[in-house]
Amino acid sequence: MQYVTLGKTGLCVSRVGFGGIPIQRIEKDEAPALIEALVENGINYIDTAPVYGTG
Repeated sequence: MQYVTLGKTGLCVSRVGFGGIPIQRIEKDEAPALIEALVENGINYIDTAPVYGTG
């Protein structure tokens, strides 16, 4: 996985991110496994903004 520094924050984030809206489409008990799979594959940028997907 490739990582970049997020602006001037000093945070190191993965170039590949996950938009959190699909979590609404899975069973609540499946969500932890999804997040675990993301982290295991090096993804540490997860967009959970309330306006995600509204334009």
